[in-house]
Amino acid sequence: MSEVDDDGVLASFLGKWAQTAPELEVALAFTPPSLRAAQGAFACLVHELEYAAFGIAEPQPALFKLQWWTEELAAAGRGEASHPLTQALAAAVPLARVAPESWQAVCALAFSLREAAPAGDGESLLAEFAALYQPLAQIQTQLFAPLEVAALSRARSLARVVRECANLGAALAAGRLPLPLDLLARHRLARGDLAQPGAASSALMRDWLGALRVHAAAIDPRGLDPISAATLSADRWRLGHAQAAEEPLQALCDRLARVPLRATLAAWRARRAGAVSAGS
Repeated sequence: MSEVDDDGVLASFLGKWAQTAPELEVALAFTPPSLRAAQGAFACLVHELEYAAFGIAEPQPALFKLQWWTEELAAAGRGEASHPLTQALAAAVPLARVAPESWQAVCALAFSLREAAPAGDGESLLAEFAALYQPLAQIQTQLFAPLEVAALSRARSLARVVRECANLGAALAAGRLPLPLDLLARHRLARGDLAQPGAASSALMRDWLGALRVHAAAIDPRGLDPISAATLSADRWRLGHAQAAEEPLQALCDRLARVPLRATLAAWRARRAGAVSAGS
């Protein structure tokens, strides 16, 4: 990681998030050296916003954290970055391109997802997350063009839903339901049944993972950056193995810590495609 950040501050953030998203470190090796620190910082920033939205249990601290990031990102756009992640971004890309209102909208949407009502079906659930990740993808394309906003938004939404499912107990405890209501009705289960291991809940999870596999297969990886491309490829692999497992939820959790070789290949292809686009 020292090649990403000589003083080690940014490297500590990359190391922190690589523990939960191991494809991050793999993909950074295929990111152009001139943008490696900025791309890594942006990926870590996304993880920080996600943690504030979904990882902090109490709503008030989560709101304060997201408000702080809103103010910090607006200040960074004025050349007044104070956080290592925004400083790394500001050193490599023109943050002034992004209006403060864009960051404010992203942070507000992130908090609103904490209290979103359960989705009626799978498409609605994924659309709720896309409402957050589409403006975030637009910001990323402003900073790191050329990228495909729709594909980036869909890949990020899928990744979030996969991780919400893997951390099902924590999501349920926080009042979030990362599964559609029609799936519960089809399997004749209530929300409280999901926390109980058994054949019925495993069958429901296999059904949902199968639906997510279909969604993942339909995402065109062209136009993704190496990090998003590697994550999408790894998530496809994780979903396939978990759906086939006797205990799908446990299998999904186990594979979040692993990165298949195919993810490395996906990152390489994204780098090649980006190089061609940039030179055309």
